[in-house]
Amino acid sequence: MANKEMDGAKNYSRRNKLLEIERTVQTWWEENDVFRAESFEKPPEPGEKFFGNFPYPYMNGKLHLGHAFSLSKVEFAAAYHRLRGANVERFGNPPVFPSKEDQIVNEVPEPESRKTEPVKVKKFGLSDAEISKFQDPSHWLIYFPPIAKEELKAFGLGCDWRRSFIATDMNPFYDCQGLRYAIYSPLDGQPCGDHDRASGEGVQPQEYTLVKMEVVPPFPAKLGALEGKRVFLAAATLRPETMYGQTNAWVLAEGKYGAYEISETDVFVITEKAALNLDYQNLSRVPEKPTCLVELIGQDLIGLPLRSPLSVNEIIYTLPMMNVLTDKGTGIVTCSKFGVKDEWILPFEVVPIINIPEFGDGDKSAEKVCMDLNIQSQKEKEKLAEAKRLTYLKGFTEGRMLAVAGEYAGMKVQDAKPLIRNTLLENSQAVSYSEPEKKVMSRVCCGPYRSMVHYISRGLLHAW
Repeated sequence: MANKEMDGAKNYSRRNKLLEIERTVQTWWEENDVFRAESFEKPPEPGEKFFGNFPYPYMNGKLHLGHAFSLSKVEFAAAYHRLRGANVERFGNPPVFPSKEDQIVNEVPEPESRKTEPVKVKKFGLSDAEISKFQDPSHWLIYFPPIAKEELKAFGLGCDWRRSFIATDMNPFYDCQGLRYAIYSPLDGQPCGDHDRASGEGVQPQEYTLVKMEVVPPFPAKLGALEGKRVFLAAATLRPETMYGQTNAWVLAEGKYGAYEISETDVFVITEKAALNLDYQNLSRVPEKPTCLVELIGQDLIGLPLRSPLSVNEIIYTLPMMNVLTDKGTGIVTCSKFGVKDEWILPFEVVPIINIPEFGDGDKSAEKVCMDLNIQSQKEKEKLAEAKRLTYLKGFTEGRMLAVAGEYAGMKVQDAKPLIRNTLLENSQAVSYSEPEKKVMSRVCCGPYRSMVHYISRGLLHAW
C-alpha cells in the first residue's frame, strides 16, 4: 500500500526508477563507446548483409513523435542483428534542409506597410533576435542538428556518431558524389520534393534519349542566320531502338519552336520548355540562360531534309502532325493542307524493325494494328493511342530485332534497347534528357515552367 495514492497526488517512483536505469545505461554506452563500428573488423558472412534506411528528416525544427515511430523500426532491427553477433554499422545524420515554406524570410518583423506574420519557430522559445538569425541558411546548421543529436541519444539510438554528416554543400565530400536527376523548381530555387508540391506528388523524372537529326544544308531562308553551325531537330524518345525504321520526323505546324545554342557549333531546334530543361541539365552554351538564335513555328520546319542516326533512309523529311504535344518532350516527334510534297513521303516504305509474332507475320505490326482498328486519319486520337499502346507494349516485352538492326538482330527488344541507346550516346548522335513524368506544381507559387528536371549532386539538398 506504500505506493498507493494517499493524498490525491500521483506517485511517479516506478517511472522515475526506470528513467534512472535508462540514464545509467546510456551513460555506460557512451563511456564505453559500445556502438563504435569498424567495417573491416568483421566482414559479413554470406547471407548476413542487412541494410536499413531512415530518410533524412528536415532540420526545420525539433524532431517529433512521428520521427521516433519511424526510426524505431530501423533501430529495433539494428539492435536485433547486434545481439545476434553481427557487426552493425549505423551512422547518424541530423542533416539540414529547411523546406521553403518554413524558412524565416517573412517571419521577422516587417515595415508597417506589411502585416507581421506569426513566427513558427517561437514555439521553440526563441527570442526575436535569435529568430532573425535564421534568415541565414547556415544558421540552421548551427542550431537544430546538435539538438537533434541529443534528442536521438536520449531516445537510445545505437549510433556511431563519428559518422554523422551534413547533407549540404557545406560538406564538400558529401556534395561531390556524382549526379542524379531531381525535380526542381526554378522559381523556388531548390529541388521540389513531394511535400513541397501542390500537385504531382510521387511524380519522378523520366529519362529520354534525345536523338539528333541533322538538318542538311543549304538551309532555307528562315534558318539563314544559322549558316556555319550544325543544326539538329532533337526528338525525345523512350524507344531509341525503333530509329532504324524512321521514315520522317513530325512537328506541330502551329507550334512554337526555337533554334537554341547548345555549344559553340551545335544548335537544337526544340520548344522553349525543352531548352530550359536542357539548360538545367548542363546542355546550354550559356549556363542558366538558353540562347534562342531564331524563333520558329512548325510550319517553318516542314520539308526540312534530315540525316537521322540509325535510319536506313539516308535522308528523311519533316512532316506535320496535328497531335504533337509541345508541352511534353521537345515538340519534335520521331497532311496535304500543309503543302506536303510527294517526294517527301512517296519514296518511303514501312521499314520492318521488330518482329512481334502476335501481329500477323509480325514484321509490320503498326500497319497491322492500324488496319485492325480501321484507322483512317491522324485525327482519330483514341484509336491511335490504342494502336501505340498495343505495339509499344508487345514490341518491348515480346518483340525481337530484325536484320535491319545489324549486330542486334535477333535480340529481344528489351535487351537491345540499352545497348542501342549507349551506342547513340557514345557516338554523339543523341544526348540524355529528362523531364517530369507528369505536371508538377510547387506550393510556393505557380508559373508556366514550375518544375524542370535538373542534375543535382547526389545528396545535395540546396539550390544549384
